[in-house]
Amino acid sequence: MQSVHADPKALGLTVLALSIALEETLRALAQKNGNQPGQWLDEVQDLALLRAQAHLSERASSEDADAAQAALAVVDHIFGKIRASYPGIIS
Repeated sequence: MQSVHADPKALGLTVLALSIALEETLRALAQKNGNQPGQWLDEVQDLALLRAQAHLSERASSEDADAAQAALAVVDHIFGKIRASYPGIIS
């Protein structure tokens, strides 16, 4: 298998696929929680961002700080998209 680091197109498609997978996972969790507002989504979001930030801090150089922040913003945006798609889930 070719490294995604060597192929920007593969990396972009990987990000897209993982974004869709995260959205679908969050939708399934929302359904399991009755599509109702609750601390469950806040906890999942906080934990996901905390762990992602920790991993990025370990692996990204200081020159990559802007790219790491942009990556975290994408994850945060996906959580916001889920919140907006369910009337019962309030941010």
